[in-house]
Amino acid sequence: MRVAFLLLLTAAFFPAQPQVEDRENPFGGDAGAVEEGKKTFAGSCGGCHGTTGEGGRGPALRDGKLIRRSNDFQVFTTIKKGVAGTDMPGTNLPDDQIWKLVAFVRALSSPAADILVPGDPVAGERIYSAQNCAGCHMIAGRGGMLGPDLTNAGGSRSYEYLRESVVKPGARIQQGFAKATAKTKDGHTVEGVVRNYTNYDVQLQGRDGKLYLFKTTDLADFKVEVATFMPTGFAAKLSREDLTNLLAYLSRQTSRPVELRRAKGAR
Repeated sequence: MRVAFLLLLTAAFFPAQPQVEDRENPFGGDAGAVEEGKKTFAGSCGGCHGTTGEGGRGPALRDGKLIRRSNDFQVFTTIKKGVAGTDMPGTNLPDDQIWKLVAFVRALSSPAADILVPGDPVAGERIYSAQNCAGCHMIAGRGGMLGPDLTNAGGSRSYEYLRESVVKPGARIQQGFAKATAKTKDGHTVEGVVRNYTNYDVQLQGRDGKLYLFKTTDLADFKVEVATFMPTGFAAKLSREDLTNLLAYLSRQTSRPVELRRAKGAR
């Protein structure tokens, strides 16, 4: 009886606490926290993991496998305490800064549609139209085909990936969209992207949208470059606000409504 009374007394003054392993990031989905975490990451973590999580001495973080299979608290603990037996040290950063780091690291691989990104998507759509992005990209069946289809850009790509694609379009070229040039023996030149290529023929999607089929025996030259048709100086033409708004618009392009994705906690 005495033991039972003590247990009841203890429970009254010290109610059960949630397991720390289940703690969620207090800054999860906060665009401002992600930006702050990005700055801290560049200064404290970028030397090993790359400034945008592309990897180096430490593993790549932006493609997500390491992060998606860990909850927020596990990522927090890894940053705070480090990893024994590796080059990953612990840190004395305040907990709030660590949580913001977690928010940024999570954003590196989470689809852009699943996080709260800065900017005005309506203004971004106007910029997309004014810059004739539809000349190369397709959204919901409308647009060109020289660049990747953006119908589900926000549902399949992270915010950082989308940003890099606009600011540094040649950094990661999606398979099937490298710039190709075919020159025929009778003097014709066609630029486009390769749709099919064998030892006997080449099929190009030209800049004019048409499909061209060449026999390899009719070609004087054929080359595929490590380049895209996206102008390298495209982002430099935009103000910081315009770039933010354009990325907000691209982040909302998803095959499933953004509100439904967030309601179901899609990752």
